[in-house]
Amino acid sequence: MKENSVDVWDAFLDTLENRGVSSSWEVAPEVQEKLINYFKSKIDIGVVDGKTAFPPDLIWNEYVWRFPDEMRQKLTQHAEGVLETDPDNGAAAKYLTIVTAKTAYDPPTDEFWHLCEKAAVLLPNEVDICYLAFENATFDILLDEGVIALERLFEGYRSGEKPTLYQWLFRCYNYLYVVARPIDFYKELESDDPLHKRWTAVMEKIGGVFEEQLDRTPDHWDTVRMLTEIHEAVGNDTAREKTLKDAQAVFEKVLEQDENDRNALNGLANIHEKLGNTELAGEYKLKVDPSLGWVGAVLPDFFSSTVDLDGKPISLADYRGKIVLLDFWAVWCGPCLGEIPRIKAVYEKYHDNGFEVIGVSLDEDEAALRAYIKENEMPWRHIFDGQKWSGGLVQQYGVRSIPAPFLIDREGKVISVKARGHLLDELVAAEIEGKNG
Repeated sequence: MKENSVDVWDAFLDTLENRGVSSSWEVAPEVQEKLINYFKSKIDIGVVDGKTAFPPDLIWNEYVWRFPDEMRQKLTQHAEGVLETDPDNGAAAKYLTIVTAKTAYDPPTDEFWHLCEKAAVLLPNEVDICYLAFENATFDILLDEGVIALERLFEGYRSGEKPTLYQWLFRCYNYLYVVARPIDFYKELESDDPLHKRWTAVMEKIGGVFEEQLDRTPDHWDTVRMLTEIHEAVGNDTAREKTLKDAQAVFEKVLEQDENDRNALNGLANIHEKLGNTELAGEYKLKVDPSLGWVGAVLPDFFSSTVDLDGKPISLADYRGKIVLLDFWAVWCGPCLGEIPRIKAVYEKYHDNGFEVIGVSLDEDEAALRAYIKENEMPWRHIFDGQKWSGGLVQQYGVRSIPAPFLIDREGKVISVKARGHLLDELVAAEIEGKNG
């Protein structure tokens, strides 16, 4: 379905400023109707050459679960009706597989596995079904389902699609929302387990794909890391050492051209850490992130001209005797926004025990910043100069990426510059217990 030669789905996505950030979308009724008709037409087409006519990114971005409820229900009813009259319609089976997958992040149901099996058989050329099966297998560490999904992923790709296969394996291996990566599955197995041989074969195949990708992009650290971990898991120490040494030579050559190349510096930091060269790894890490140098030291105070969002003077000296989180963040930073609920929870939990927060915004749009702070009820003070990475405090403390949470003790010493997630709660609790008990 196209209107004015523009794909309705692509046109809709182009209207979204932040794809995949919000848990749901506000979709106007007339747009909903167009999208419903669009997906109905894709379902009705069914299977052509072992593939559907769905957008290729439908599973990965979990778009279906961001549809308005009414829209998703109408499409679900349509797909159920089509599958009832045409059991071989792989498009209907795929849509229903997505709908039943990982609902509210609960373990998958028997219905999901039935539909997933059906879709995998009907759609031999769509490896994203295999990925979806693997992702859901991680909920209960279903080792057999996981290896079956990855075996099918290898069976389903065609010789000309190796980069695509790498992309799906990369997601399987490194996707943040997956409870366990393939290597974590593999480590669950004893050598005498009947599945061990099959999993070893899968791990070696994944390693082979990563090796091919590394030939194409030899300076990609994540590929080096994954390949190294696979060699470690299957006990190939010689291959592990060679992968690390080859990558080290690549990154060192990059630094000869640009001594500040962050990718190369980060790669060498990780390589030397894996090789056991702790001191050298630390030197490279400090070059990547100068803020690490503040850990254990007293953080210098703000410039005397620093004011908060309301124009009132603010300094670290005002907070001496308190445990302070100096949080560098921005409204445009997705990971930063993901941390806000956690920071609020720790603030509410420990504020009465002397825990404070100061936000340092790297935003350029003051109105958007104020709106976000108000909407999300962030009660602590905020600093904003509108200069993004050129801001005075960003430069003063060597911040190179955000979120950058500096946790500071009551004497002004930096406890950590990585106080995120559960670590923030743990570090604040330990500091309170240490000072009060």
